[in-house]
Amino acid sequence: MADYENQFKGLNAVVTGGADGINRAIAEVLAERGAAKIIIADYDSSRGVAAAARISADTAGEVSFAECDVSSPEQVEALFATADQAFGGALDILVAGAGICPTRTILDTRADQFDKTIDINLRGVFLCAREAYALMRERQSGAILNLASMSARIGGIAAGVDYAASKGGVVAMTKQFAKVMAADGIRVNAVAPGIIRTKLTNDGAGYDISAIPMRRLGEPVEVARVAAFLLSDQASYITGQTIDINGGQWMS
Repeated sequence: MADYENQFKGLNAVVTGGADGINRAIAEVLAERGAAKIIIADYDSSRGVAAAARISADTAGEVSFAECDVSSPEQVEALFATADQAFGGALDILVAGAGICPTRTILDTRADQFDKTIDINLRGVFLCAREAYALMRERQSGAILNLASMSARIGGIAAGVDYAASKGGVVAMTKQFAKVMAADGIRVNAVAPGIIRTKLTNDGAGYDISAIPMRRLGEPVEVARVAAFLLSDQASYITGQTIDINGGQWMS
């Protein structure tokens, strides 16, 4: 840990969906490795406030919470206005991780349900990245990490068609962001986790691990460590990439 304890020293970050699971683990790693200020944004205020307080208590980071529905342009704009003020105009990192994971069948998925998943999982990433880009471009630096999924590669296992489609869109959008934002000194990458033991996957209950070569589910911190690498200067020549983290279940 000694090599990484100051990896993000003095940097400021917004982490959406940070109240729990993978995104909370990313916020924890950022704080552990020296991030100055972190705003956890989530629709769940009770869990979000608790997560921010716990991370602040366990690390030297200053972690706060902002309630935000990432499918709402107005709420996203308000979130980044808050971040801009709190960070003194210095937004260094965005983790666009907020999402939902419906498990409906194709025939049971109504159009409005499909639209809701796209609005949160895909449009939400766009809205957050757009606002972050506007702030980062002023300083000609920054790093953005989007949360995709193995479902973007192979279709959903338990997840529905709307989830797989939304995450496929995140992979494509990550490439587009990276191409456009590189000229402004901003790197954009994504991670595509497989089945990770989180609330979103019911802590892995009922999943068959026989198709996973490593014969186990992933843990949130295992994704967070890869995320930290992509967000750090160690990945200074990496952009537009989606890194798969799935125990070998899908190999490119």
